[in-house]
Amino acid sequence: MLQELIKENIELKELTQKLESELMLSKRELTYQNGQKKKRANELVLANIELAFQNNGKNARASELVIANKELAYQNEEKEKRANELIIANKELVFQNNEKKDRASELVIANRELAYQNTQKGKRADELIIANKELDFQNKEKEKRASELLIKNKELQQLIQLNADKDKFITIIAHDLRNPLNSIIGLSKMLIVHSKKKDFDKIDEFSLIIQKSSERAMNLLMNLITWAQSQSGSIIGNPKYFNISAIVDDISLLCRDIARQKNILISSSLPENIQVHADREMVSIVFRNLISNALKFTLPEGRITISAIEKQNDIIISVSDTGIGLTKIRIEKLFQINEVTSTLGSENEKGTGLGLILCKEFVEMNNGKIWVESEVGVGTTFFFSVPLTILD
Repeated sequence: MLQELIKENIELKELTQKLESELMLSKRELTYQNGQKKKRANELVLANIELAFQNNGKNARASELVIANKELAYQNEEKEKRANELIIANKELVFQNNEKKDRASELVIANRELAYQNTQKGKRADELIIANKELDFQNKEKEKRASELLIKNKELQQLIQLNADKDKFITIIAHDLRNPLNSIIGLSKMLIVHSKKKDFDKIDEFSLIIQKSSERAMNLLMNLITWAQSQSGSIIGNPKYFNISAIVDDISLLCRDIARQKNILISSSLPENIQVHADREMVSIVFRNLISNALKFTLPEGRITISAIEKQNDIIISVSDTGIGLTKIRIEKLFQINEVTSTLGSENEKGTGLGLILCKEFVEMNNGKIWVESEVGVGTTFFFSVPLTILD
């Protein structure tokens, strides 16, 4: 009996599980059907909305057709009016064509007159073109002449200023040349007096002063003669290749006695094999003046250094001293003939600046440049360039 109950209970459980499974499937099916119904309901709503929209469109189209029929009736009436207007316009056109024919005849006559006038205008235009070209040529000639006159006027003003500068320059040189000559004359008279007294100490003193004054006067005179020759065009450059260090050695030898008196050392670091292409005599004068200036303005126990560097096709030579130096104002006035003034050296040696003017002219005649750098109390360095090769 118990086994039967257990068996029935098992069967009942299996039946219950089967019913639960079927119930679950039924619920799922019902859920799916409900979803489909909702979806269909939504589609029906959309379809109703679309149908309502289409009905509205049809109503609007019907209204448009009514308006279009009214517009078409209006246009037909307008066409009839336009047809009547065209009949009137055609009649007017016929009348205008007749008028145009009459006007065309008048235009033919007018065109002939206009052609004649145009021919006359063409001739006149050609004449005006020729006249304008002639006037333009004359204006250009006048402008050219005015420019030439302006240039000549500037050149004349420059020549007038240059002559005034040269007059001032010659006056200064004459004054500086007169001073040593007056000194020589005065000292010579005193020399005669002391020679009669046989005062040999004074004789030696005055003789030495006379010698220095004579040398200074001769140096100034030679520079003046050289400058005058350069201004007159009688000095013509004769550029050749030569060894520049040999010139420095020769001039250093000539200046040795003056350097020894002030105990100044002259040193050169120029390479022995540098060949430059320039006028040898002009370069020699440049060196002589620059070294003489350096000796004049260098303090005792000082030093003068000559060196050079190559730069492209030039050699740049420098003459440096440990002298009294130059102010910026003095540097700006160097190499200017209208700014020549007497300048005292470290031991009151007199100078005019004529040598520097000669240096500038001779350096530029040899396609070079000259400039200076200086500091008061430290010293001065003069630079000038000389070509290493033949310039085209």
